[in-house]
Amino acid sequence: MFVLDNSGSMDFEAQDGYSVNDNCKGSTDWWSDCYRKYGWYSMRSSDINTQYYNPSITYAARVNSGGVKLVNPIVFVDNQSSGNSAPSHSTYTTATGASGKKFTYVLCAGNDCSSSGTRTVVDINYPPGSGTVDLPAGHKRTECGKNATSCTADLERQNIVNWYQWYRTRTLAVSTALGQAMQSYENKFRVGYAQYNAGGNAADHIVRGVNYFKDDPNVTANNWKTKFYDWIYGINPSGGTPSHNALMLAADYFAGNETQTSSGATPTNPWKNDPTSSGAVNNTDLSCRRAYAIVLSDGAWNSGTTKGAGTKYASTAGATNYSGNPSGNPATLQYDPNGAAGYNSGTLTTKLAARNLYIPYSDGGISSNGFADLTARYFWNTDFSSLPNNVPAIDGQHNPTFWQNMTTYTIGWGLTPSGDSGTSGGLTWDQINAYNNDWLAGRAATQPKWADNRSSVNLNSSNTSDSLRVNDFIRAGFTGGGRSYSVYSGEDVRRALDNALSGMVGSGNDAGVAVSGNSSEFQTLENQYKYTTEYQTADNSGDIKAFRLNADGGYLNVDGSGKAIPAWSANTKMPALANRKIFALSAYDANAPDWGAAKRKELTPTTRLDSLPTDFTALLNADNLQRLDNSFIRYMLGEDPQTDINGTIYRSRKQPIGASVNSPPVFVGGRIDMGYSIYGSVDGKDLYAAYKARKSALPPTIFAATNNGKVHVFNAAKDDTTLTGTPAGAELAEFMPKGAMASQIDLANSNFRFRYTLDGPLVEQDIYDRNSQTPAGGAAAWRQLVLGTGGRAGSFMYGLESPMNTANRTPTKNHFLWELDNKTTGYGDLANVTNNPTAGQLNDGTWVMLTGSGHYAGAGKKVGLYVVEAVTGKLRAFIPLPAGFGNDDTVNGGNRGLGGVVAVRDTSRRIVAAYAGDANGNLWRFDLRTASFSVSYNRPLFTTPGGKNQPIYATPTWQTHPGDATACTYSTSTQCGAIVVVGTGILLDEDDLQTPATKQAIYGIWDQTPIGSGDKAGFGKVAATDLVEQTIALASAKDGSGIETGKKFYQVSSNPVDWRTKKGWVLNLGAILYTGAMANGERVVGDLANLGSSVVITSFLPEDRNLGIESCTATGSLPNIIYVLDALTGKNKSSFDIDSNGVFDLYSIVSIPSGGFTRGNVSSRNMVGQPNEGRPDLKPDADCTNEVGFLTGVGGTQKAGDGCPAKGWRRSWRSVVSPPF
Repeated sequence: MFVLDNSGSMDFEAQDGYSVNDNCKGSTDWWSDCYRKYGWYSMRSSDINTQYYNPSITYAARVNSGGVKLVNPIVFVDNQSSGNSAPSHSTYTTATGASGKKFTYVLCAGNDCSSSGTRTVVDINYPPGSGTVDLPAGHKRTECGKNATSCTADLERQNIVNWYQWYRTRTLAVSTALGQAMQSYENKFRVGYAQYNAGGNAADHIVRGVNYFKDDPNVTANNWKTKFYDWIYGINPSGGTPSHNALMLAADYFAGNETQTSSGATPTNPWKNDPTSSGAVNNTDLSCRRAYAIVLSDGAWNSGTTKGAGTKYASTAGATNYSGNPSGNPATLQYDPNGAAGYNSGTLTTKLAARNLYIPYSDGGISSNGFADLTARYFWNTDFSSLPNNVPAIDGQHNPTFWQNMTTYTIGWGLTPSGDSGTSGGLTWDQINAYNNDWLAGRAATQPKWADNRSSVNLNSSNTSDSLRVNDFIRAGFTGGGRSYSVYSGEDVRRALDNALSGMVGSGNDAGVAVSGNSSEFQTLENQYKYTTEYQTADNSGDIKAFRLNADGGYLNVDGSGKAIPAWSANTKMPALANRKIFALSAYDANAPDWGAAKRKELTPTTRLDSLPTDFTALLNADNLQRLDNSFIRYMLGEDPQTDINGTIYRSRKQPIGASVNSPPVFVGGRIDMGYSIYGSVDGKDLYAAYKARKSALPPTIFAATNNGKVHVFNAAKDDTTLTGTPAGAELAEFMPKGAMASQIDLANSNFRFRYTLDGPLVEQDIYDRNSQTPAGGAAAWRQLVLGTGGRAGSFMYGLESPMNTANRTPTKNHFLWELDNKTTGYGDLANVTNNPTAGQLNDGTWVMLTGSGHYAGAGKKVGLYVVEAVTGKLRAFIPLPAGFGNDDTVNGGNRGLGGVVAVRDTSRRIVAAYAGDANGNLWRFDLRTASFSVSYNRPLFTTPGGKNQPIYATPTWQTHPGDATACTYSTSTQCGAIVVVGTGILLDEDDLQTPATKQAIYGIWDQTPIGSGDKAGFGKVAATDLVEQTIALASAKDGSGIETGKKFYQVSSNPVDWRTKKGWVLNLGAILYTGAMANGERVVGDLANLGSSVVITSFLPEDRNLGIESCTATGSLPNIIYVLDALTGKNKSSFDIDSNGVFDLYSIVSIPSGGFTRGNVSSRNMVGQPNEGRPDLKPDADCTNEVGFLTGVGGTQKAGDGCPAKGWRRSWRSVVSPPF
């Protein structure tokens, strides 16, 4: 619920108390109605009158409900005259009328307008002409060009008229900012609204109850979003400031006590599944929705208007010990104004856990009748519904409540804490921030001076200063479970709203996971660890956490509510600043590899900015605002506060780890066994077994890319004693690619809005450095490389090394091997690479990384495969798609890009080919024999029937094909090619969430070219008519039991494939439906993997943009469907133990309502080679192998197998790592 103040003061065009007529240009005071000296100048200076036109801000146009910018009819504004207490603007809509007019604004240094030496008067005349206007230092203008120091006079004119039309008054600015902020949240909230006054008197009813925040294109009356915009743009300011009454309207609505809206309509029921319904709730309605109120006001609430706050709720123990079942287990919680149980424990871990549960904002009972007590009442002491109490707690936001309460945010226009306004000993924002930081860090924490050192205060008394009610309004945002913001401009309002709204939806832990263990340990997952990421995009914060697993892959340690207890959190294990360092590369050219020390830099807390090479300072001081000492480097390393040369404080961060939104962590230890010591003849074959044993014995590490621009390396040992002096979870090092260094200034900006900085995948690879090329030097040796990309953040890639030193795994600057971007020679077609690279040795001996060129390269760029030297980044080859299939594909309007790449190795274990799909539905084979380096067949191997509506994004998998028993039959001397399995679907941008026209599918395609050979002569492109269709048997649906309870299992058909006439198979997705899921929306975005003779495919179902999937699971994840099919034919297999009796049943599909397996999954089994490649000996697998694996995602673990008929079978295992989308 939005609760907006529409009191009369919201129509003010200036700060209170101005008298600004034309006589007020001098030092005269109290004469000629001049209540403020130099008031004519002060009123026109945003340094003094923060509401006035500010040349440092871009005043964006107001938008309509569809996000379309409105057209400003005003050509010019003249402000040369003033009334006694307000400016007297004259507006003109034609050039003729505006001719000769002038607009003046004033810049007052040090907030002093008293002399010509401290004020700069800027005149904008009409017509503006072709001249320019200087911009203030540190401006935030976006329309004048990058790093602009001036703007054209006409752009300045347009900015002025936009300010006048849409930001001049408080109501205009608030409405415009609210309309802009809400565009990013279509259909992500149910939205209702109330206002303070109606007809000049305190409102009796809400304006509208919550409903979908979207317009129904098929029903004109259901234009809910348009109605919201009509309301915010049509508010009429009039009346007083009865804040308590206005908030109670929202609370009464949530409680079901509102009988009508202000228009007389029956209000909707906020707790119904159907938000258009006004009926009573029942047991079919979801009980886990969280209710919010955002209150925006410009003044201290009126004395004598308090209601509902007779009890000091914020300073008194909760009246109820609430009980519920928020995570499937019983839970209880009762508010304690001193803090949660354990807040003062002598055990640090206990203390930190308690203090992070919630932050109390008691004032010791000093104040009474406050707005803060009312918001605390609705947050801690009110259950608005009889529905079960299972609202998921919000990790990272210190909100443990699980009942149907109301969280309140307060936004105060011009409302400054009393101490910051000059009251000696009064409340300040520094006090509030220090209290929060000290509380969460486990230090002694002093409550802010909410009551300005008074021992008792009745906030409802007319004798009480308004400044104390302003303090109380600020406190109310914190006691209400949200937070508070002071705003002074439309830009401040937009930023505060975006921060609050994104905090409600912009959080998660769905980037993916890593799982510990070595390549021969996966008979069970018992005592292995799962590593997860968390993120809050509102403030770009995150965490990496480790959880110990039980034998089935569930959490071993849980609290009384069933919530998993982490073994460690990286934020709480972060070393002291003095022990942190950043490694970076300077002026590295991948095409001329240089291992010199000068290329590799170590940034420490003592590193001065002016000591860095020029390519670093060009990025870190591009705006010339950083101090040249070590302050900005210390800020990058995590120290707050720090300031720039103007004293502007850099953005404060609540924790040192940034958000990992799409990049899962990578476990770097002994999981991978490429089988090089047993199979083939790669360089270093005789040394591989010892290397594998060594990397399995050494302490493992976690590499994690985050959107603070760093790859963090953490100690992933299972205890705190493995590395002397370095506990498990502690950071060992940080790497910063220059592609992310370029964003450090933006990350320090207090106006920062989340954007991707370093968000691509990371992969571990075994590489033999036969020429001792790495800067760490030494003899030729196997090296454990970690290869990464910028992902959505940019077109760059980099290579790191995890050292094999015997003492520890701590990297140095020498373990930053290489980096490159799309400006590096030969890499001009590199786009945003969001799929995992792969690596290996070519038949000419070169060890390479393979990756697609990515997506969104843009017009004129080619789409293709990059072959990159793995140790140096040097370009080995770029193989573009044939003419007419890249961005020159006129049929499809271009080609967004190439997806994940799987390598094909021959019996020597050297890469000879690769498969990848593209965004237009083409499946490609690349001939990587070094004498060839070409696109096989000079055309696609197969194109999906839906083309660009059935894109291939996820990395394919392949297995050896046995042949057709006629033209070709596999033998030790005869290869019959490969069966290549792909899943279709993509999710890279908002357009991909539009309801697709075509259902997605899984395809198995026979590539008849023998592995290691040239293109098979006469082999034509596979067509849809060459495929046998398998279907999902919906009638076979069966509910799981035991540990599989809550899941549903299905069989698929087993139609035979006659390889003499057919070339593959297809299984169409979209048959298994969920209420609220997008029609035709099921898709595959995670990499495929082999499991014996089966293939594992995970799909997910996004929510319908016009409905929305809603669930009361603890994770809130989208539905997932896991397919374990026969790779050769797509037929049904014994893949799941549906009744938990230890035997795999003849079911190939499991449907999980809220699975958490969307992306970044890890499949654990004892294996040799990469998970999506065929057997190292290139033999076709038997029809079943009895291999078993565990698929672990954010939401849990699913056991699967390649089951044979029950008869004394053995198990074998192997590990798989899949990337994010």
